[in-house]
Amino acid sequence: VRVSAPVRLNYPWKLGSMNRMVVVKATSEGGISDKVEKSIQEAKETCADDPVSGECVAAWDEVEELSAAASHARDKKKAGGSDPLEEYCTDNPETDECRTYDN
Repeated sequence: VRVSAPVRLNYPWKLGSMNRMVVVKATSEGGISDKVEKSIQEAKETCADDPVSGECVAAWDEVEELSAAASHARDKKKAGGSDPLEEYCTDNPETDECRTYDN
């Protein structure tokens, strides 16, 4: 594919009309993973004819946003939403690490 002008992937909004907006709702990680797979397929189809079009860039941007949301959901699930030190101090309030001092 020969490109007549430089492709600015870092600034896709300058490439032309892109009417896509990615909105990721808080869903389970599995739901987001399904959306990622679907958006990858849509991006491949969108880019088949013109891989440097604004629509193609927007489609891959959507894939990136959904992938990041899936990653954040996995990280949040792994963390369990709590601080390990707080859990430790709840179970062991008498230890040096968990002492608190009033002024």
